[in-house]
Amino acid sequence: MPLVSLQHLLTHASDNKYAVGAFVSMNTEIIQAAIVAAERKNSPVVIRIHPDVREITRFDTLTAVAKQLAAEASVPVGISLDHGETLGDTIDAIRAGCTSVMLDAAEKPLEENIRLVKEVVDAARPLGILVEASIGHMEHGAIQTDDDLADVAEAVKLVKESGATILAPAIGNVHGSAHGEQKATPKLNIERIVELRKATGVPICMHGGSGNPRDQMRAATAAGVSLVILFSDIITAYNRELKRVLTENSIGIAIIDALVPAQRAAEVVIEEKMEDLGSAGQGEAFMTWMRKTAA
Repeated sequence: MPLVSLQHLLTHASDNKYAVGAFVSMNTEIIQAAIVAAERKNSPVVIRIHPDVREITRFDTLTAVAKQLAAEASVPVGISLDHGETLGDTIDAIRAGCTSVMLDAAEKPLEENIRLVKEVVDAARPLGILVEASIGHMEHGAIQTDDDLADVAEAVKLVKESGATILAPAIGNVHGSAHGEQKATPKLNIERIVELRKATGVPICMHGGSGNPRDQMRAATAAGVSLVILFSDIITAYNRELKRVLTENSIGIAIIDALVPAQRAAEVVIEEKMEDLGSAGQGEAFMTWMRKTAA
């Protein structure tokens, strides 16, 4: 089916108390893994593109792959920009086909955060593109203290004055590139999630979805999280299998012989995440809802 708007995906997820996994994809294998896993689990899925990919390719190179696979998929697929730092990042992503974009200015003073996000909203709103803003302190690989958590009053001000339509707050989530045993164990602040969702009235996006036990993820989705960004657990499985195959073979191995098992390893983890988020089995329900909405 064609790409699906994040507006529809998040509305259905919010109404039905599950979250859609947004899988950070810096190569075609992870995009393929996410969509293959989504079809196996009958789950909605979001392909999340990070600006760092432009060090080797263009946004529209990866989004072209995602759009083609989405057109052939039996489940709803969306495309979103992760951690845009400038208006230019977001415009490039919109041109490439993203239906939501993030302007991450959480580490800047609140007024500056509002100003930067509003610039993106002013450009994106006429096109029906959702804009994600971030608030709170999410140091990479570190457990948050109470002082790091998103302040509810500031979050309301950010959403109201910038026009942001998705909020990515610090909620006890561990964010960043620390992997496996090196990553601190998250402890999500479920009460803060409830407060933020009720006060701001916009969908909550949780970054740092890796490493969270299933019971915490289910509690977070029930509290109001409807989009979860996942990278570390998936890329760790992918890289581990890639390294294993390359180590066990000669330097002249055809790279496809390493990429195939690496992608399969990523698929297994992605399927597990869809179970954690409660999105498994929701693909068909989403499409039925969409048909009724359009009728």
